[in-house]
Amino acid sequence: MVSFNVTGLMPPVFTPLNDDLTINYDIIPAYAKFLVDSGIKAVLVGGTTGEHMTLSLEDRKKVIDAWLKTKKTTGLHIQVQVGGAPLSDAVNLASYCQKIGVDSLLTLPELYFKPATVEELVFYVAQIAKAAPKLPVLYYHIPRMSKVEISMPAFVTAATASIPNFKGLKFTSNDLSEGAQVLRALKNDQEMFLGGDSLLAPAALLGVRSSIGTSYNLFPRLAQEILDAVANNEVLKARALQEKLSLAIEAHTSEGPWVPIMKAGMEIVTGIKMGPPALPQRPLSAEAKQRIQARLRTLGLCN
Repeated sequence: MVSFNVTGLMPPVFTPLNDDLTINYDIIPAYAKFLVDSGIKAVLVGGTTGEHMTLSLEDRKKVIDAWLKTKKTTGLHIQVQVGGAPLSDAVNLASYCQKIGVDSLLTLPELYFKPATVEELVFYVAQIAKAAPKLPVLYYHIPRMSKVEISMPAFVTAATASIPNFKGLKFTSNDLSEGAQVLRALKNDQEMFLGGDSLLAPAALLGVRSSIGTSYNLFPRLAQEILDAVANNEVLKARALQEKLSLAIEAHTSEGPWVPIMKAGMEIVTGIKMGPPALPQRPLSAEAKQRIQARLRTLGLCN
């Protein structure tokens, strides 16, 4: 019986790159320590934020290895996103993760021959789950990027009935009405992770207790304060804290695509250098970084 009991905040970690676009493995231990010291207990390796869809299979494995090594000193739960690749590679990666001791898996759908029905999506996720039958497997619902737009309550019900180690999903959608329906469809040992940082407080009011969001790399304590305020029925405080986090995110978003702006923000806020994004994305200009820093300084979120 595969169990899964991870809740709360799970930052999707960046893949740090050097200026020559090689992977900077050396900074990962310090990065992991920063997150743990900030109260984080689990991370997602290989998500959108981690840019693993741009990496070779071998490089993805090396990054996973590096994060798994940090577990010995940090105790972090290591979840790995294995999709965004040919199915044969996703299956290979799932099997590898089980072999080396990863804690749980997340998978994007097939991104070219896209599943168009609940049955097709269940079949796809089942291929990943069968490759790692001892690991909890979750689905990554991100229709804005994947263009796979299937009813998540129906999918969760069908996947639960036919995939023994299916344990939930990352729900990256602003449709909290559908999210509430997903919550009702989940079993006690399954979890829904919200994928929208700016909806952390309203989702928590609906009963969503877990979230995977890029901004939790930069502002982990602020995000936790939002969840704590909701748990303590401090609605006005939760709303004010959510507004602060939303403004912090908006301080970045006018300057470019998500990963390049947040990599820049990570260095501005924490001093931990994530480097440029992987190709084909391009790094921000020095002027754009200065504008982000000025906005964050106004919010009291950086020096």
